[in-house]
Amino acid sequence: MTLSTIMALASGPGPAGVSIIRLSGPACTTVALRLTGGVPEPRRAKLARVVDLNNEPIDHALVLFFPKPNSFTGEDVLELQVHGGRAVVRDTIEACLGVADVRLAEAGEFSRRAFMNGKMDLTAAEGLADLVEAETASQRRQALRQMDGELADEMGRWREAVIDCLADAEGDIDFPDEDLPPGLSDRARNRIQALKERLESFLRESQRAERVRTGFQVAIVGKPNAGKSSLINQLARRDAAIVSPIPGTTRDIVEVRLILGGMVILISDTAGLRDSEDLIEAEGVRRARQRAKEADLRLALVTSHDDKSEFEDLMQDGDLWLLGQADRLAWADARAGELCVSSLTRQGLEELETILTQRAQADLGKFEAAPLTRLRHQEAVREGVAALDRALTASVHRPELVAEDLRLAARALGRVTGRVDMEDVLDRLFSQFCIGK
Repeated sequence: MTLSTIMALASGPGPAGVSIIRLSGPACTTVALRLTGGVPEPRRAKLARVVDLNNEPIDHALVLFFPKPNSFTGEDVLELQVHGGRAVVRDTIEACLGVADVRLAEAGEFSRRAFMNGKMDLTAAEGLADLVEAETASQRRQALRQMDGELADEMGRWREAVIDCLADAEGDIDFPDEDLPPGLSDRARNRIQALKERLESFLRESQRAERVRTGFQVAIVGKPNAGKSSLINQLARRDAAIVSPIPGTTRDIVEVRLILGGMVILISDTAGLRDSEDLIEAEGVRRARQRAKEADLRLALVTSHDDKSEFEDLMQDGDLWLLGQADRLAWADARAGELCVSSLTRQGLEELETILTQRAQADLGKFEAAPLTRLRHQEAVREGVAALDRALTASVHRPELVAEDLRLAARALGRVTGRVDMEDVLDRLFSQFCIGK
């Protein structure tokens, strides 16, 4: 809890039918009394006249009061739903700020207070932020699942499994003469090995599912003047990249964001691949090859079958060869993995968009468990896996090293949700082994 009361416009800026001004903190009741003449019943809307500190009327508003701890932040929360005119909103905010200990909220401060007061964990707060920013149905579904606690529950199960292993190891160290189950070290080692393998699999799957939030990465590669920039302009339906007959025009990566089939797809136009003594163009080629290696799907645009040898080292299973300039080149029937396209007549572009949609949905749309949606999550799990690996390689005669690595693993997993307390290890130890009889 804090002494200050924060306030912010919770609805969008600009004129609107209704604007919501939200406050959180101990001065909420004072604001309600001073501006509306009373504090409404908890969680019941009250129509009241809003006045400034000189008792001049500002507006008629709906007033809602959520007393602590049953509120979004865990503190007293007050909402003033006023008409959305600029003057009304401005004067209401100024009147609120005129009350002692009320100040404007910083970015994310309402959610931060909710976390600090135990109303949500870090993953739920991140899910809320993702839900606000969601552009597609798949992003919305993923964010809502995370906000509802699916990722926190998943990480909680992993952490509980580590603590079970730690309880075994601690029993070997602290209570060697007690009547404990035999073979604790072997049991712990088997548990650690199984847990490490499951976490590694979960991490690999989550790296794919993260693309739902950040976007499915597609790279267009080809020789200079193959038509890559024209193609990306057609897909974007705007002039995103400069088109020129001069070879080497595109030197940096031009990225276009598309929404197809409810998925975010990021398509990159890259520098034409060729040897060049121009330092800037050579750097562009290096970046193009790097982006192609990192992409989820590569589209190789060629104007001759002979060009394929130039890019075969970049192409992977499932990538697509685009046979360009189909309006003037006499391509034979396209084979599997090939598609004839023309930026001039748009031949093949609808089919290409369908393929991109299907690939993105197939790659990103089948992850059932709550995924690790952010790099922070993945780094914490990698650290936990590394600690489990060290615990497996520790000598059987040094159980204290095993226990320390397990503590580090549990702490790393706890950082995903913001829970890093290790006090429950001893409770688990006593409850499992009936120690202290």
